[in-house]
Amino acid sequence: MATLDKRPVLTRKEIADIYELSITHLERLYREREANGHPEAAGTINRALVWYAADWHQWYERHTDVAALESRADLHDRTGLGLSTLQLLWRDRKSNRHPEPEKTIGNTMYWNPKTWDTWYESYKTNQQWRSNVDLSGNADDLISLSEAARVLGMEPTSITKYPVRPPKHWPAPAEETTTDKGFVKRKYRRGDIWTYAEHRERGGGRPTGGTDRRYPYDGDPRLDQARTAIEAHPETPAAQLAGRLAHEHGGTAGTWSHIVRSARQHPED
Repeated sequence: MATLDKRPVLTRKEIADIYELSITHLERLYREREANGHPEAAGTINRALVWYAADWHQWYERHTDVAALESRADLHDRTGLGLSTLQLLWRDRKSNRHPEPEKTIGNTMYWNPKTWDTWYESYKTNQQWRSNVDLSGNADDLISLSEAARVLGMEPTSITKYPVRPPKHWPAPAEETTTDKGFVKRKYRRGDIWTYAEHRERGGGRPTGGTDRRYPYDGDPRLDQARTAIEAHPETPAAQLAGRLAHEHGGTAGTWSHIVRSARQHPED
């Protein structure tokens, strides 16, 4: 092994051979060194960049340490959510605020499970009050105001004032005509109504109920079932308990994992 300043050094090709990594991957790691902490080159030997072997190894050990993190496959195993669902959640991160990964190694992203779970609980809460939105039909369909209300799961009379007193994010009509009697008829793009449903703030249109919960799953009978299971098996890992409860009572292990977490955080009412 070559040395520089009496310290062993490695070229990129030697690193690729030792760690079984591609040259392309190593080049990308070096380009992204400001973000990932990759060590600077120690110098050159025969025009080839070299790195101190010990420094590079220590950095790579830290870089690839994902013991406390979870990949998408890990999230799938723990929560029960489908891989395609997890991919869609990540794809829509600009609108749903999905957390960025803590690390990306190769093509695999890794998240902090606590950060991810906190985000997902908030995401589910937001989705629950939007779950009555009708997403059928074509986005370019032109629909009346009363039809827009039905798409939103609301009574038509509850949005009659929207055209003149629009709430935040309410779309402009795609078509507007005046009848012989002077009545204004408005048509809206179905896709614009869907966009409004995604962005509307809580308050206007949010179904009642669910706002007085003291903590997640408060009042849900499954919480007592989880508490009973925890009391009977206090040392059993949450994922294993969730799987057992899903098998005994139905539902997904992912949902039960959240119920178990709430039960452990709130063992008594």
